[in-house]
Amino acid sequence: MRTKEEVYDLIFDLNEDAHNAAWDSWIAADEAEAEGEDMDIVEGMREDASIEQAGYFREMLEQYPGLLEEAIHYAEQDESFAMDWEAWYCSWLDEDDE
Repeated sequence: MRTKEEVYDLIFDLNEDAHNAAWDSWIAADEAEAEGEDMDIVEGMREDASIEQAGYFREMLEQYPGLLEEAIHYAEQDESFAMDWEAWYCSWLDEDDE
C-alpha cells in the first residue's frame, strides 16, 4: 500500500491533468462571465466543467490499480485529505447513477 503522501501526490497530479483536459470548458465559463452572461448560466457552465473534470479524473484514476481504494482509505482517516478527495472525485456523481 502506498503512503498517504504518495497517494495524495498522485491524485493531486491527476486532478491537475484533469483540469487541463477540461480547460476549454473552464475558459468558456470565464469568458461568458466576462461578457456579462447571466450568472445562473455561468454557474451552470462551471458545474458542467467540474463534472467534465471529475470524469477525466476518474478515467485517469483507473490507470493506477488500487489507487481508488487507497484514496478512499486515507480520506476516511484524514479530514484535509477527504476535502480535496471529495472535490476532485465528486462522489456525489455516483448518487446520480442510482
